[in-house]
Amino acid sequence: MKLSVLTTAIATTLGIATAAPAIVWKNGSSSSPVHMSEPINARSLMASVSAEGESALSAVVFVVGRTDDGSEGLRKLAADGNLPTVHERYGSANSIHHMVSGVESARALARDARNEMSGKVAEVTLDEFNRKLSSMTTSTPEDVEGKVKKSEQKRRKDIAEANVLVVSVSPNDSSIDASITSAIDSSAIPTVILSSVRSIDEVKHARNLATANKFTKTAPRRRLEDEANEENANDANNNQNANMDGVYYVNMTPNIFAGLLFFFMFVFTAHLGLSCMNMIEGQDVYVKKMPHIGREV
Repeated sequence: MKLSVLTTAIATTLGIATAAPAIVWKNGSSSSPVHMSEPINARSLMASVSAEGESALSAVVFVVGRTDDGSEGLRKLAADGNLPTVHERYGSANSIHHMVSGVESARALARDARNEMSGKVAEVTLDEFNRKLSSMTTSTPEDVEGKVKKSEQKRRKDIAEANVLVVSVSPNDSSIDASITSAIDSSAIPTVILSSVRSIDEVKHARNLATANKFTKTAPRRRLEDEANEENANDANNNQNANMDGVYYVNMTPNIFAGLLFFFMFVFTAHLGLSCMNMIEGQDVYVKKMPHIGREV
């Protein structure tokens, strides 16, 4: 009963916000977590948690993906009680951001980390992170069995040299809780961040809100432009009415005059053609029997 109440509380804390949440753990932080409800984007979050230290791995960012129905994965895991050990360390977090915008995917968060954080950034899977953490703990290089392709060697080298790891986590992975707890308890990782990709409904809501704000911002400017155009048109009309020198009126425009000329020419041509056709005459007497050949009537 107590566990269900605790999991419900953390699910409520993590899932009610209109943006993705983010929990930050830092080594040496013993005070209670600071709850921040102000909206913050992913780049600002990466810049604010840049770890300082001599550790080879300065920060690890866990990004939980969406569930099969498109909802937020971290909220679903917390509500189902699949993060018991992470929940135990919830009280030792350094800060908790309830509204983090821009968490569209692990790749997008890795891009923001490259722009804001010093050092090399690598996007890895949960298994690759576990191998990296195991090699750091035992101080032994990873075992390589058989031949390895150049692309795989390059990836392993990039992961080994990375200072910041962005871990893409699937909500269906059973080792999520243990991996995140190992990263929090490890003294070799100064900063650990746990976040989640926003749900599809939140993304649609954000897009609709951005569209509404765009129309709200552009509407006053359009009204001002229309009023300015009307004032300019009125000023031009007033100036034209004030100065009537050299203004002459005509009975018809050139287009109307050309239309009348074409109409009269068409009537004249049609009358002439019909008159010529009426002058054509034929024979007036028709007989049933023609005269014999050689005789003329």
